[in-house]
Amino acid sequence: MKMWKKLWKKDETLPTIQEVISQPMIKTKGITLNHTWNDILQTHGQGKLHGVDYNTLKKIFGKPNIESGSGKTRKHWVVGIDGVICTIYDWKQGKSYRGYRPLKDATWNVGGSHNISLRLVQGVIDSHRIKEMEE
Repeated sequence: MKMWKKLWKKDETLPTIQEVISQPMIKTKGITLNHTWNDILQTHGQGKLHGVDYNTLKKIFGKPNIESGSGKTRKHWVVGIDGVICTIYDWKQGKSYRGYRPLKDATWNVGGSHNISLRLVQGVIDSHRIKEMEE
């Protein structure tokens, strides 16, 4: 909506398709951290990460930044990758659900505001792994 307000003022014609698509869709490039619960209201599950452990996620994204009030997750990150909100969490793997599963053996789920969220998170992890191998 803000984009339209910038392009269209009263007493002017609506912008053309070319004008609209020429505007950058990604407002924030790179990785942003420290998001809040409000940022994840329109997110939903996108898939699972395979072969990734808690320590790797902690190295890449820092300390988990969201506390679960429901107890359904023990660790939960909310990050923005190129303007797309992505969530990483261990869904229902605590003592109350499947017995105790150590964090090192947890299956990590990815949610997000767009269906590309899983690929963005996996891409960041893969980039980190490549950098580690080159060092």
